[in-house]
Amino acid sequence: MMRFNIVLTLLFIFITMNLFAQDTTTTQSNNFAQDSITTQSDNPLVKVWGIEEFIENGKKSIEENILEIVVDFRDDGSYTYWEENESTDGEWEMSEDGTTIYFDKDTENEMVWDIISLEPSKLEVKMSYGKSKYKYTFSPKVRKVIEEM
Repeated sequence: MMRFNIVLTLLFIFITMNLFAQDTTTTQSNNFAQDSITTQSDNPLVKVWGIEEFIENGKKSIEENILEIVVDFRDDGSYTYWEENESTDGEWEMSEDGTTIYFDKDTENEMVWDIISLEPSKLEVKMSYGKSKYKYTFSPKVRKVIEEM
């Protein structure tokens, strides 16, 4: 029950972080588990990432209880965060040393992820919210490259 309350609180925070931004250069699918469209980038973070592992306060969630979480980091500094069919859009940036991701930096909705590892096929981050600590492991989702018109 406590995990459910934390998830609802996190969901509320992500939903209220920003007004939904319009992205005219990218078409987004509602079901990123099967398909997503992004553009190419030299930054290994810029892609669509789907959750593979979720650890809360040292306890790993069993596979069937993992929330569907997808994060689309775009090259223009915008992002979309999906969790259980709800989405939030905003701006992201990475620290100069590449160890931290800031969501909506210097706003009341700022969120910080510390990067544990970033590889082309794996992203591991950790964050704290209240008294809880979280670790997420993501892998890239299927993507199609669109050509600039």
